[in-house]
Amino acid sequence: MNRRNFTCGIACASLGFALGFAELKWIALSAGGAAQQEKTVDQTRKNIQALKGLPESQLFLVMNVVGDSLGVHCDYCHVKNGTDPQTGRDNWLWESDDKQKKTVARQMMKMVLDINKTNFGGAQTITCYSCHRGETSVASVVPLPPRNFAEARPDEKKAAQSTAEQILNKYIASVGGESAVAKFKTLVMKGTLERSQGRSDSLEITLKAPDKYLVKLTTGQGVITQCIKGTDGWVSSASGLRQLGGDTLVQLKRVAALYGVIKFTEKPAQMNVMGVEMIGDREAYVIAIEIDPNRAKRLFFDTRTGLLLREITMTTTMLAPLPEQVDFEDYRDVDGVNLPFTIRSSNAAAFDTAIRRFTEMRLNAPVDDAIFNRPAAPK
Repeated sequence: MNRRNFTCGIACASLGFALGFAELKWIALSAGGAAQQEKTVDQTRKNIQALKGLPESQLFLVMNVVGDSLGVHCDYCHVKNGTDPQTGRDNWLWESDDKQKKTVARQMMKMVLDINKTNFGGAQTITCYSCHRGETSVASVVPLPPRNFAEARPDEKKAAQSTAEQILNKYIASVGGESAVAKFKTLVMKGTLERSQGRSDSLEITLKAPDKYLVKLTTGQGVITQCIKGTDGWVSSASGLRQLGGDTLVQLKRVAALYGVIKFTEKPAQMNVMGVEMIGDREAYVIAIEIDPNRAKRLFFDTRTGLLLREITMTTTMLAPLPEQVDFEDYRDVDGVNLPFTIRSSNAAAFDTAIRRFTEMRLNAPVDDAIFNRPAAPK
């Protein structure tokens, strides 16, 4: 897929508030009007054959997963009809079947769906990436020399010696201990949000226990503000004021947890220790959590320091799982609490990749409740 040409507005509005990508998604939502009931792609688009029943909100990332699996962009299968002189964006004829590769892609999608249905009970065991591994051709010969599997296997014995409760207790101690966590009242964070194509905007996040969260993003198009206050949620921009609710608000609360001292809400009883993996040059315990039948999460804790290094969320779709990854780096002491000053988020779309670099954090600073109040709607 060509992430640049498939516009950010379409991408953000279709995806909703996916975990770790809120600052990207609500920019489009603030200008996109009221949310509508979810429809499938065969209801919203023309000439859909292989992916009938796929929710519209999943289409953009599913197509990116296919493109990334083959190492290609949109124009590998789809027809591009020049550029719009008004916007400078490419004009795509998505419904066109003029390219033979699109016909082949449909056949391959149907093959993947059939293999998983027939052999794996519908589980997404096989995907485009299973065979292509970032290439249009499929490897058929084992590379030599063969890998030493005994050396490559994770340290399962070490993981088996640690329970989820022990790993979580070490994590809590590493961020400052239960007493420091209990003292948390407010957190004000200032920095920048860096994205692809050289985009960099000013970012300010304010948290106030137990249930208030405010994000202010200053862009070249103006200031965009998003807020949670208990069961209420809203976003405002130059385009106006919108209320947030339902699944959007639930997902946004999960995003807010990423900026708190403890970055998840699940308990040890919900967790399974899967093994030990390497995150860069660091060894990490891997804990798996089933959020719901269609979503699962993995947490990676540094075996040495106990700090949370990475969170990966997998969302099941009809064709392939959609990964979302958040990395926590540059932990520093802020009034007795260890907090990451760099948070990276990424998914299958390069356009969505973002880095939050914080330059200032203030713990338990005075925060006026009035900043969380919904502003008056313009007349």
